[in-house]
Amino acid sequence: MEQIKVNPKAVERLKRKIILQENQNLKTKAMSDQQMVAWIKKQIEEEAQCYLNQ
Repeated sequence: MEQIKVNPKAVERLKRKIILQENQNLKTKAMSDQQMVAWIKKQIEEEAQCYLNQ
């Protein structure tokens, strides 16, 4: 079975970014739940793409 390599710095960066956005969204209600899920997915995809391009 192939193992997936995870960059701990990228994970921490994503966690921080998601938590900050989630807290802001809870205050402002700017995005719906579906929009937040799409935003989080996009952030993960961008981070993965950056990691693959290294």
